Amino acid sequence: MANALLAGPSGFRGHTNWPAWAVLPAGFLIFILAALAGYIAVWLYSVVLGADAGITTPGSTAQMTTAVVVWLAGMQLSVVLITYFAAGFFSSDRASALSLLRPQGGWSVLFWALLPLFAIALLWTGLLVLWQPEIVAQDLRPFVELMKGDAFWLVMFVICIGAPLSEEILFRGFLFTGLAKTRLGLIGTSLVTTLLWTSLHAGYSIFGLLEVLWIGLYFSWLMARIGSLWVTMFCHAVYNTAVALALLMVTLPPPPAPVVP
Repeated sequence: MANALLAGPSGFRGHTNWPAWAVLPAGFLIFILAALAGYIAVWLYSVVLGADAGITTPGSTAQMTTAVVVWLAGMQLSVVLITYFAAGFFSSDRASALSLLRPQGGWSVLFWALLPLFAIALLWTGLLVLWQPEIVAQDLRPFVELMKGDAFWLVMFVICIGAPLSEEILFRGFLFTGLAKTRLGLIGTSLVTTLLWTSLHAGYSIFGLLEVLWIGLYFSWLMARIGSLWVTMFCHAVYNTAVALALLMVTLPPPPAPVVP
């Protein structure tokens, strides 16, 4: 119900037996292991599919594009598996340690949680398109180029499913639950995990980073209010899917020509 977003006590009920000092190092280790697993996925992809993999011509655009997408897919899948496995250490209950719990207010809150997200996103994007259209195009162009490649369906998986699952289970699941029991509390934990998540998008413009920042803070607020990772994963997936579908229907202006001295 909509009241669960605005009224009543915090619905956060996550708990883990992980020592507080070990949570952040474990998160970094999970990310490093997953990144290495991504490189293994690229190697396996090229070995199994050979010339049909599209990454066997050294230096080609097809090679780079497909390799990046395969790496991302392998990394995201590894983050989900490793984080879920690690969440059970120290006799912790995995569902509680990752806040994979029933949302406070029931499952209908999934719909209500989307409304503020899309209302603010449309306002934010509309203002940016009017004020700094070239910056918006700059942030979106790499995704459009990936989606126009041969690995379209894998790109859609990475954007619409892989990113929401892996990022939420690590940042708003494992790290959030582990840090919330420290002196940081829910507010400090929201800031720390959101800043770490924002740093993951370091290639964006300052406006793109600000968008990631406010979305991360909103997802953290949802965790504190509703207490369920299912809600943030759902919102993240729907948002990314909406953006991906919108990119299929728009034509971005070509990048500016390089300045010749």
